[in-house]
Amino acid sequence: MDFLIKVIVVLAGLTVAYTTYKVSGAKDEVTGLLSILIGLITTQVINTIIEFHRQSQYLKETNQKLGSLLQKVSEPVHTTAELYNILRYGITKITKEQIPNAWLELLWKIESRYYGLSYTNPDFWWNQAFSKLAIEIQRVKRNVSKAEISRIFIYKNDEELLKLQEVMAEQCKAGLTVRYISEADIEKKVLLKKLRSNIKTLDYGLIDSKIVLLVYVDKNRQFKHGEIIVSKEVFDTYKGFYDHLFDEAEEFVCR
Repeated sequence: MDFLIKVIVVLAGLTVAYTTYKVSGAKDEVTGLLSILIGLITTQVINTIIEFHRQSQYLKETNQKLGSLLQKVSEPVHTTAELYNILRYGITKITKEQIPNAWLELLWKIESRYYGLSYTNPDFWWNQAFSKLAIEIQRVKRNVSKAEISRIFIYKNDEELLKLQEVMAEQCKAGLTVRYISEADIEKKVLLKKLRSNIKTLDYGLIDSKIVLLVYVDKNRQFKHGEIIVSKEVFDTYKGFYDHLFDEAEEFVCR
C-alpha cells in the first residue's frame, strides 16, 4: 500500500510538471527546469499532507484504544493530585487492590524516564486489562514525550520465558528497551546477589529521579501489597541494582 501511494504521488508530481510546461507554452531550458521544480514541490507537499494525515490517524487510534481500555479498568483509587498529596510525606503503603491504579497513575506522570523490573508471575500480571493499558501509556510517553523507558523481566524457567515472548514483543514494538534474565543467573553473579540483599523486592518501578513503586509478592509471585516511596537515596539503591542487572540481562530483539 505504501509503495502504491508513493508511485501515485510521484505520478502526480510528474503530471503537474508536464502540465505546467505545456501550459506555459515556452520551450527554453529555464521554463523546463521551473516545471520540474514545481513538480518536485508538488510531490513534497502531497507527501507532507499524507504524513500529517497518518499521524492524525495514529493519534486518533491511540486515543480510541486508551479510551476503550480505560473502561475495562476500575476507577483510580487516587486522583493524580491526591496521589502526590500522599507522596509529599515520603512513603505510603498501598493494598494489592490499589497497585494497578497506582502504577497507571505513576506512568502518566513520567516526564523523562522509567525503569521497570518485573518478577510477578506472568500468568497473573500480563494478561490483565490494566497491563495492556500500561503498555499504551508507555507507548505515548516514549513516542510523544520522548521518555527513556526500559524493562527487565526476571523469569523462573524456560516455560515462563516462553510465555513472556509475546509480552516482550508487544512492549518492544511500543518502543521500550526490553531485556530478560533468569533468577538462577542472578544468584550466580556475586555482585548481583550482594546488591539484591540491599533491596526488598525484585518487582518495582523507578519514575524519573526519585519516585519508587515497590510491589511485594507472595510465594506464587502474586500481589501482596505495595509501597510508593519518594526518596533520592532509596531510588539510587534500586537504580544501582537495576543498572547492574541491565548489563547482565539479555536484550530482547524486536522482529
